Amino acid sequence: NGSVSKPASAKKAAEAARSFNKTLAGTYVVTANVGLHIRNGAGTGKASLAVLPKGTKVANYGYYTLVGNIKWLYVQVTYTGFCSSQYLKK
Repeated sequence: NGSVSKPASAKKAAEAARSFNKTLAGTYVVTANVGLHIRNGAGTGKASLAVLPKGTKVANYGYYTLVGNIKWLYVQVTYTGFCSSQYLKK
C-alpha cells in the first residue's frame, strides 16, 4: 500500500503508576547483567516493551507501583514503562 510505518521509538506503557514519592525521583542505571525488561505494567506478568541493556540510564519522576514488596518504578528512556527497582541503581 506504500504507507510508511513510524518507528516504535515512542512506546508508552498502557498502565499508569499508582503511587508517588518525590524521594524516588532521579536517574537510575540498569544493573541486571542480562538486561532489564521495561514493561507495559508493573509486574513480571506484564508484556515487555523492550529489554534495556546493563548500564542504560533511565529517568524516574517519583512515580511507581508496588507489587508485593517490590517497587516497580515508572521510568522513561526511549520507552516509558515499568522496571523492577531491584535492578536499578540511583
